[in-house]
Amino acid sequence: MESPPGPVIADRYEVVGTLGRGSFGHTFLARDRETEREVAIKMLDARNAPDWKAFELFEREVSVLSGLRHPGVPEVFDSFRAVWEDREAAFLVMEYVEGVSVEEMIESGEPAGLGDVTRLLLDLLGILEYLHGRIPPVLHRDIKPANIVVRPNGVPALVDFGAVRNAFAAADDEGSTVVGTFGYMPYEQYMGHASPSSDLYALAATFLHWMTRRPVREFMSDGGRIEVPDELPDARLRGVLRRMLRPSPAERFTTARQARDALILGHGEGGSRASVSVTSRAVPLAHVTTPLPDLGPAPRVIEGRVREAYDRVAQSAWRFWDTEAPHDGPTPLGVFRAVGIGAVTLGILPLIAFQKATHRRRELRRFFREGTPAEATILGIQMASNAAEQRVARVTYEFVADGRLHRAADTMLPSAEVRLRPGEAIHVLHLGAPDYESVIITP
Repeated sequence: MESPPGPVIADRYEVVGTLGRGSFGHTFLARDRETEREVAIKMLDARNAPDWKAFELFEREVSVLSGLRHPGVPEVFDSFRAVWEDREAAFLVMEYVEGVSVEEMIESGEPAGLGDVTRLLLDLLGILEYLHGRIPPVLHRDIKPANIVVRPNGVPALVDFGAVRNAFAAADDEGSTVVGTFGYMPYEQYMGHASPSSDLYALAATFLHWMTRRPVREFMSDGGRIEVPDELPDARLRGVLRRMLRPSPAERFTTARQARDALILGHGEGGSRASVSVTSRAVPLAHVTTPLPDLGPAPRVIEGRVREAYDRVAQSAWRFWDTEAPHDGPTPLGVFRAVGIGAVTLGILPLIAFQKATHRRRELRRFFREGTPAEATILGIQMASNAAEQRVARVTYEFVADGRLHRAADTMLPSAEVRLRPGEAIHVLHLGAPDYESVIITP
C-alpha cells in the first residue's frame, strides 16, 4: 500500500521527510515534481524567528550560496517565500547531499583510517581554498562534524551555510552576533570576528575529534591552547593540525592553500620545510587502485602484457584534438577541429600534433622497454591547455628510487582531475640515474 503524498510547497516540492529541525525552522527532504530529483529545502519560519538577525542570516546564505559552483558545496536551485501552515515562510531549495556525516562516523565507533583522514582533509582544504578565494572571500563559520558529509563515492561536501558571511562585510554589518559551535570555533568568533584562518581552526578541531573520538574540550590546556596528542599517527598530520589550532589567527596558516601544501610537501608547525624519510611516503596514501604492473625485467619486448599496458596509455594523434572524447580515435569534434585549424594554419598545426603524438608514443616505448616500475604519490593536479586549446591535466608527483626522493610532472587526460586527488597513488616508469626521467603509466 502506497503512503499518502506529503505536503507540497509552492505547488512544486513534495515533502517526503525531515532532514533537520532547528529553533527557527526545518530542513526537509523533498521531491521536485518538475525535475523528479530529490532536493533539500531549508525553511525559515517567521513565527519562530526571534528578530531580524535570523532573516538576515538566511538571506545572506541564499545570496552567497547562489554564487558558488563547486562539487564540495551544495548547489542552490531556487529561493522564494510561500505560505506554510497558514503563514508566510522563506525557503531555500538546494542539492540534497546524500552520504554519511563525520558526526555519524564518530558515533559509529569505526576507527578513522589515516589514508581516509588525509584524503578527506586535503579535499576539504580544497573546498575552503575555493570559498576563501572568492571575491570577497566566503567564510563558513560553522565547520563541525555534522556539517561535513561524505558522499557514497568518497567525495566530501561542506553543508549548512547558515552562518556564512563575506569576509569584507561593512563595518556596521559585524554586529555582536556570535555564530558557530562551541568547541569548534576559535576565540575570535566569540568576539564576532572571523577570517579564513577561523575556518581552518574549526576544520582542524573537527578532524581532531574524528581521529580521537574525544570531545575537543578534553585537549584544552590551562592556557587555552588545544594540545594535539603525540599519539596521533603521522608526524606531518600532527604538525599541520597543531598549526591550524593555534589560538592566535596570526600564528595559523594564512590560507587553506598553505595548509594543503604543508600536508602534501611537508611543512611543519613552524612553516619550514620538513625532511622526508625515504623509508616512508611523503603523503599518506588514500588508496592504491591496482598493484604495480608485472612487466618483467628490462630490457623488454613490446608484446604480450607489456604491449597491453603500453596501449592503455599511448594515445593517438586524435586525442590532441579531442582530449575529452570517450575513446581514443576519430570523433566528429576531433575531425572538425583538425580540419578547421588545419585550414587556418595551412596544415601546420595538424602536422605538429601528429609529430607530438608520435614523439610521445616513441618515448613511451623507450620507458616500457627500459624503465623500472614505481609507485608515486600525487602532489597536485593543474588543468592546462594544449596547442589545440584542449584541456589536459598536468600532474606533479614524487617517488622513491635508489634511496632518494624524486619529483616530476607529466600530462594526463582531463578526466584525471575527477578520478585522482593529491595524496593518492599512481604508477610510473623511471629510467634511473642520473636524471631519473619518468612517465605516468596509470591510465
